[in-house]
Amino acid sequence: MFPKFILALLTVFTCCAHAVRPWDLDRLYRVPEWETTSNAEVAGMTGILYESIPVNDSRVQVFAYYSAPEGRAPEGGWPAIVCVHGGGGTAFHEWVAKWNDHGYAAISMDLEGHYPTRETEDRRSPRIPTEHPGLHRLGIFQNYEDPIEQQWYYHAVGQVILAHSLVRSFPEVNPGKIGLTGISWGGTLTSTIMGVDNRFAFAIPVYGCGFLPDSDGNQGLAIKPGKYTEIVNRYFDGSAYFKNVTIPTFWVNGTNDKQFPMPSIQMSSRAVRGLAILRYELRMRHGHGPGWAPEEIYAFADSVVKQGVPLARFENPREDGDRVSIGVDSVTKIVGAKFYYTLDDGLWPERKWEEVSESITKDRISAVKPKGAVAYYFSATDERGLMVSSEFRLAE
Repeated sequence: MFPKFILALLTVFTCCAHAVRPWDLDRLYRVPEWETTSNAEVAGMTGILYESIPVNDSRVQVFAYYSAPEGRAPEGGWPAIVCVHGGGGTAFHEWVAKWNDHGYAAISMDLEGHYPTRETEDRRSPRIPTEHPGLHRLGIFQNYEDPIEQQWYYHAVGQVILAHSLVRSFPEVNPGKIGLTGISWGGTLTSTIMGVDNRFAFAIPVYGCGFLPDSDGNQGLAIKPGKYTEIVNRYFDGSAYFKNVTIPTFWVNGTNDKQFPMPSIQMSSRAVRGLAILRYELRMRHGHGPGWAPEEIYAFADSVVKQGVPLARFENPREDGDRVSIGVDSVTKIVGAKFYYTLDDGLWPERKWEEVSESITKDRISAVKPKGAVAYYFSATDERGLMVSSEFRLAE
């Protein structure tokens, strides 16, 4: 169970003040040796094997798909994105292609030493390992007592930073306009990396976040108090590095995600020092496809590196008895507004949220807070069909 919200903030900020960064950034910022490969070949994609941190003095190569948009690059080069997969994921050419369609060069790598292809066509069949694979993820930081250099998360962070260094070296890419996004475990890695590698222009964690120990999602419940919690907070959890994050961030999640509950997302968005925008989707499905589908993701990126129209932003809500209201700052016209509330006070992933459509008057949404409401938040949708959310608030 989560402690009371403010108490949790103070507690985790205190415990993470002693974070230790174990990565050698001078090494990771150098362009890695790399080669192209025809293994797992996909039309329109370049298959790449790049060198990563050795494991027990053994060579490690990471497979990745890379592609830039068709046509001539803009002056200064294409903006780009580094895509970090979640549990059970791999290098996704579909993800790269989706970003290409939005005008971005993109790289997506496999963080567990595989090619994306399987031994048979059965989806349950194992993926084919690369010739020089690294480590596999063992549950939820289950090997936390191993030396840091022998833990998967340490190597996964390094492999993502090296992918960034590689993409920055490509002549068609603008190194000042590269973002980072990740889904589920990739969102957790994104939360860490954006506070470790300060070369990114923006970051978009989907589902995954920081402040996982002591949360009431499956991840938090698995990280037992004691040495387990201490090591995760000290070296890996994004909360250890959020104080370094000054770039714009966009946090995407659902109201009932079983791995990453809403308070962890919200504490993460509050802890970074740059602009942070939220998108809570009612009962959003958890997966790679649902995680890269929202068009708000691409509009947010455009607003940072392409001078695109920004997403709407919320002010702080006001309460007056049973009526609550909130201001919306938007360049585009807001055409839809909703009020969400829950009467439940159990585990966050199990709370039932109700949705009520509201009207907006003079850039302000108002709603009647139902009796017994424990928490609530607002959403606004603009004329482009793009939706963002306010922070949730515990009812007074």
